[in-house]
Amino acid sequence: MLKLADIRKTTRRTSAGDLRSVHPRLLRDRSLAPRIEMTLRYMESMLGRPRRELDAEVVVQLFGDHKLARAIVACLASTYRHRARTFIEVLPEQHCAALARAGILTPSDLRLWVFRRVNAELRGFAGAAERASFLRTVAMELELPPDQMDTLLALDAPANAVLRRIGPRPTPEDVIARFNYETVAALLANAPLLRLSLRAAGDAPSIRALCDALDVRAEVAGRELVLHGRQDALNGWARHGTRLVRLLSTLLVCGLPARAGEATIAAPDGSEWLFRLDAEMLAYLSAAPAGDAPFAAADVLACWRRADAFAAEVAALRRSGSLDAGWALRRAAEPLVLDGVVLPTLFSLTMGASRILLAPPPATPAARDQFTRLSERLPLVVLDAAAEAESDSAASTAPDETAPSALRYARRGDAAALPDLIARAVARVERRAAGARVEALLAEVERAGVLTEPLLAERLGCAEEDVPAALERPSLRVASQRRGLRYVEGFGLCRADVLARAREAADDVTRLRGEQPVGQAWVLRQLGRRLRQVTGASEGIECLIAYLGAA
Repeated sequence: MLKLADIRKTTRRTSAGDLRSVHPRLLRDRSLAPRIEMTLRYMESMLGRPRRELDAEVVVQLFGDHKLARAIVACLASTYRHRARTFIEVLPEQHCAALARAGILTPSDLRLWVFRRVNAELRGFAGAAERASFLRTVAMELELPPDQMDTLLALDAPANAVLRRIGPRPTPEDVIARFNYETVAALLANAPLLRLSLRAAGDAPSIRALCDALDVRAEVAGRELVLHGRQDALNGWARHGTRLVRLLSTLLVCGLPARAGEATIAAPDGSEWLFRLDAEMLAYLSAAPAGDAPFAAADVLACWRRADAFAAEVAALRRSGSLDAGWALRRAAEPLVLDGVVLPTLFSLTMGASRILLAPPPATPAARDQFTRLSERLPLVVLDAAAEAESDSAASTAPDETAPSALRYARRGDAAALPDLIARAVARVERRAAGARVEALLAEVERAGVLTEPLLAERLGCAEEDVPAALERPSLRVASQRRGLRYVEGFGLCRADVLARAREAADDVTRLRGEQPVGQAWVLRQLGRRLRQVTGASEGIECLIAYLGAA
């Protein structure tokens, strides 16, 4: 969550004496979308590179505002993260096995082993004269490359952590939605008191139950809801305030009929600000029309109450080997925020660059349709803890491949289905991503007229010799034929009209030759020049000549 001092805001004097009102500066249009896109491209270009090479000043120069730049980078932190590399990522398998035999599994273990050798052989200090020879000796003993010892010893240093992207690449609109949510959330997280006026009396028992589940003190009286913040041991409000913001966002997506509100904000200088919540501010926390309830409070509450049991069962699955031990389960502290979406997530499962979110079941047809579309973009699993246990016949029914993965968690043992659901959710996203890549590739061919074989290999992620086999995949072959595209082996994928013009150019060269006493070299030179003009490509032009039979 953003720090209160880092958000862009304006304070104004009110009629209530010393109390000032705060007005956050939000992104209400797409004017910054091109700059955000450039920031995303920069982050993509830095993937796999160490933290020390990431230049934050690049982002500052793009926006011309340090606060705005820091906030944008903070909004990207849920997708782009620095992670220390492991031995298996930088060393061959035999070297990792040699380290494991010595009981060395991490860079910290390696440093400890080296320090002990230094204490035993060099009285605790390896000076400039002894260091190189000493590291060479221990590297040979551990069967490691001597020139990599310095790198391995500092492999887990923060400056050496490499940038990774978790999940799909966000869009500028996603970043804008996240920025607005984080800005409003940063203010409310520092609120000792929040009052909301309701259009109608809310479901007081459900509201109280949700507040109790997150340990937020609340008062419900008629058409007013009052939420209280809590200071921590250091007199800060934001630590407990994250729960208050999560609660408010959940209440809104569960249909809380909030009309307006106001919050008292504890300012960094010790004073207080007044933050008025209108319909626009509330919409940033829920992305749903006022009064709409895409999720049911009872479903969310059931998931929160069974969260401990579910987490314990997932841990047992990891220990037993039923679930890959690389998956790490973490409880969600905030919703998933994308363009037009605020999804109240429950857990996240992460492993490497993969992340799977577990969310409560949507309650309305519109919410289910949105959830289905979202599950094609990133892996999602529905966790339905309020559902009754399935019968054996229902459990044996083949799953609907077009629907998102859903786990009915009603009793102990139901989590055993989680590994299969994870595989289904990931496969669903990969199929969608593969289809999107195919459509993008064919659209590029239609725009350019020709996509040469080296570019095809790059787009398809394969070697050039594997391009013909890749293009023969049923989905790609059918889509190419539907668009009227033709593949010339060794040259590339072409539009039909480009091939027709190439054939006309070959016929022109044949007529130009006529009965002239010219050799094959002249024909090839003329053909190559004309075909380069027609196709705009040079690589593999001899294969196109052979395809046309014009040589």
